[in-house]
Amino acid sequence: MNYPGTDYDLVVMGGAFSGASAALVLKREHPEMRILIVERTVEFDRKVGESTSEVAGCFLTRVLHQGAHLSARHYQKHGLRMWFCKTPQDSVDDLTEIGPRYQSRLPTFQLDRAILDEHLLQEACDAGCELMRPATLRNIALSEDESPHTMEITPQGGQPRTVTTRWLIDASGKAAVLAKKLGVHRTMESLHPTSSIWCRFRNVNGLDSYQSRKMHPKLMQNMRGLRTTATNHLMGRGWWCWIIPLSDGSYSVGVTWDRRFYEPPQAPTLVGRLQAHLKTHPVGRLMFDEAVPDEDDTFYYKNLAYRAERIAGNRWVMIGDAAGFMDPLYSHGLDYCGHMVCAATDLVARNLAGENTQETTDYLNMAYPRSWSLWFNALYKDKYAYMGDAELMNATFLLDLATYFIGPVRLVYAHPDYEWLRMPYDGPAGGVFGAFMAFYNRRFVHLAQERLRKGIYGHKNNGHVWMPRQSFSPDTSAMRLLWEGLKVWFKAEVTTWLASSRATAPEMKMMPETPPMPKPAEA
Repeated sequence: MNYPGTDYDLVVMGGAFSGASAALVLKREHPEMRILIVERTVEFDRKVGESTSEVAGCFLTRVLHQGAHLSARHYQKHGLRMWFCKTPQDSVDDLTEIGPRYQSRLPTFQLDRAILDEHLLQEACDAGCELMRPATLRNIALSEDESPHTMEITPQGGQPRTVTTRWLIDASGKAAVLAKKLGVHRTMESLHPTSSIWCRFRNVNGLDSYQSRKMHPKLMQNMRGLRTTATNHLMGRGWWCWIIPLSDGSYSVGVTWDRRFYEPPQAPTLVGRLQAHLKTHPVGRLMFDEAVPDEDDTFYYKNLAYRAERIAGNRWVMIGDAAGFMDPLYSHGLDYCGHMVCAATDLVARNLAGENTQETTDYLNMAYPRSWSLWFNALYKDKYAYMGDAELMNATFLLDLATYFIGPVRLVYAHPDYEWLRMPYDGPAGGVFGAFMAFYNRRFVHLAQERLRKGIYGHKNNGHVWMPRQSFSPDTSAMRLLWEGLKVWFKAEVTTWLASSRATAPEMKMMPETPPMPKPAEA
């Protein structure tokens, strides 16, 4: 497998989650492989979101085999909860709440990404990978034939060193080094104009605390598990907030908004804007009235969504956020990382073993943008228009969960050797599910517009507790979730149709349909 005339078989650009995972998977299976990881930071900072969904949980525990570390250093996640209000002055006892009644059945986690990333990178080094850190990688010259790639690596305070490698994996995260170098990086501002501010807080009053339950006795009713270890979302028209507990006692808190519908309150600082926004929601006031932010751990992104038009070429491949990012609402970012790490490492290993892997390269360049567009249209396109309506979000929550468990979750557990090498919602069945999901998403956008026009948008944001009685799992319970979601959808259609009209509300500016994908350029 070692190629004469090259310094390394593989250079991995970026040592965080995706890069370290790829290096670890390859080194475990191919100890003789010469792998160099180049990481530019002295230590990892924290990422936009720390919550995982069930596919990522499967990747972490069954592909990377990190169950012991996750159980010891991170919280077990107990589902996703959503909170709705009609006015900022509402009592928490009166809010509509959506979420699971019981604890999760499949492994999911509230991750402290700085801890996890460091752990995975150390595991890769312990397995035999070489690490240069902190170091910068510049002047990448990608080969178009069988000659090696060359690049210049400069360690902090050291001299530049020219390195040759057979393969290059770009795991550079949002820097998207190769995508920008090759001119295939595309921002999605015209389709999904979302921004986000987030920070870490301490001295947060959790929803399961004595103080919270004393002030609001209804928090002891209905729910059989813990709310604190769930991902709690505060919901409003055009925005949502995440509240994620971390094992060191702090909370990751952020607001993501669609600039067509909403802007957070103005304040002199980013953390001031976030605090002001949190206090417009009753749950936000309950939890963060006396919370203390870490102002040095505050971040802002103007445009969250982007993707590469192609992700693989002549002995190079992009993985994780280096290839694209969509939206943090359902915490699916690490799902894509899992699929891409598995597909990329399989591609690298087979190519270094002498196989002709052009067909796999062509597949990835077709499947990734197709999967990205299908999932975006199914889950996120214009979704912020109805995020503030509890009834519509309950319908989409049930339907999105059901299709996710019937499809991606079931498949990675049932057929891991095949499914991890494919992109999410791949193949004819995935296309059918994606089309169905995109259809009901469009219907909910339309219903939101009609409800605004008729003055009933958010009319069920108080006084309801919607908790499915079954735990979420990829079996018959997912079919029951689908049926419940269809019933809620039907009721929402009827309620909207029967409501009397009032003065027409201003039209919401919707984004055009996702344009056809361009034919991938030649590698």
